This record gives sequence, structure tokens and C-alpha cells, in this order.
Amino acid sequence: MSKVIEAIFENGIFRPLRETHLKNHQRVKIEIISGDEESLVESQKKILLEIAGLGKSDLTDTARKHDKYLYMKD
Repeated sequence: MSKVIEAIFENGIFRPLRETHLKNHQRVKIEIISGDEESLVESQKKILLEIAGLGKSDLTDTARKHDKYLYMKD
């Protein structure tokens, strides 16, 4: 299971800003995305959605009906 946990780095330790619901001594992998990079990632996601033609549409069922939109099939 993957989830994003916001944390602050203090004195060599990452401290979560909210409850994590992890077990004590549970091993996890951490990907560090600074606040500046996070806005860059969101911008990239927006651009990719626009390239795919979904960024400016009101479509909410593209995953369920992908054949309809990609191949013009029902």
C-alpha cells in the first residue's frame, strides 16, 4: 500500500506531521519531494492530462469507458 505522508526533517530525523498508522519498526521507503518540486510535479501532471485531452474536459468516466473515448466504440 502506498501513501503520501507529509513530514518535517529535524535533527536528522523525519517527523510526520500527521498520524501515520504504521507499526513500530515497520520498514518503509521514503521518496523526498520538496515543496518546490511538488508544485513542479503537479504542473507536469496537469500538462500530461491536457496532452491526453482530459485536462480541460468535464469527463469523469474515462477509466471506465476508455474504449469509447480512444476508439469511438461503445
